[in-house]
Amino acid sequence: MCGDRTLHPGSLGVTWWWDEAVLEAFGSFSAGSGHAGYAGRVHGGVLASLLDECMAWACAVRRGSYCVTGDLRVRFKEPAPLAESLEVRARVAGATWGPYLQAEGEIRTDSGVVVATASASFAALPRDQALRLREGLRFLPGDLDVLARPPET
Repeated sequence: MCGDRTLHPGSLGVTWWWDEAVLEAFGSFSAGSGHAGYAGRVHGGVLASLLDECMAWACAVRRGSYCVTGDLRVRFKEPAPLAESLEVRARVAGATWGPYLQAEGEIRTDSGVVVATASASFAALPRDQALRLREGLRFLPGDLDVLARPPET
């Protein structure tokens, strides 16, 4: 998928999963030295990218189509240490209308510290555009194909 470094060497390399029990997208990220802002801390732009991607996946699963970001608001709460794995979680939040959805997400360290939160609005792509986008993705066994699944209600 878009986290596959063999297809996209600059990718953050996250595999996104869907937690059916709580209706959330999630993934984990282990930063390297190339992801640093200040010494020993993950760059805020990397954190924002992780939140944006996770929220987009949450919206895609709920809508049954890939989604694009309309706006993104990130709050940085604590430094994200390079040495700890980060868990990113996101969910659709609030009412949806037409192709539009609102989402919220957060990033926590292994020790449970919230380092960043975000909210955003997304627009679901029309089916023909989503199908064209999917042509550029590679699916491995067990990967979630949002276009093959019925939208959540």
